[in-house]
Amino acid sequence: MIKNILGCDFKYEDDKMYRKLKTKWNCCNDRKVNTNGYINIYINKKLYLLHRVIYKYFNEEWDITDTSSNNQIDHININPLDNRIENLRVVNQSQNSRNQKKLKNCSSKYIGVNWDKSSNKWKAQININGKVKYLGLFTNEEEAAEAYKKINNEIMKF
Repeated sequence: MIKNILGCDFKYEDDKMYRKLKTKWNCCNDRKVNTNGYINIYINKKLYLLHRVIYKYFNEEWDITDTSSNNQIDHININPLDNRIENLRVVNQSQNSRNQKKLKNCSSKYIGVNWDKSSNKWKAQININGKVKYLGLFTNEEEAAEAYKKINNEIMKF
């Protein structure tokens, strides 16, 4: 089905977005990836992230021009190139920042957990709306990860 988004014709087939330019359909998913790992496309000389255009295609009432912190599109599986509609959801900045890969320089293999040298224990903490919430100190890394996971799952419920 062809849909008009911001004055341009798009169609979505086989998990890919196509844009009509003159008489030819071009695959948007084949465009170059930006430095943050996302695909950009220009619509009327303005830059948009492809996953936002795809979300708009399937959710006509959603405002693609609203770039506020309460209107971000999250990749559920954390892969910025997986732009299938079932992998996209609207979240706020806080939720989006929690759904990310673990930092490479962290002392733990789990998100939200790090080694606390002063107590010789694993510390769990989570960022909620820009504020760090301390979850406790734990003797093993897995317990700390479970504490983080429990709170994160409560916050991320949709």
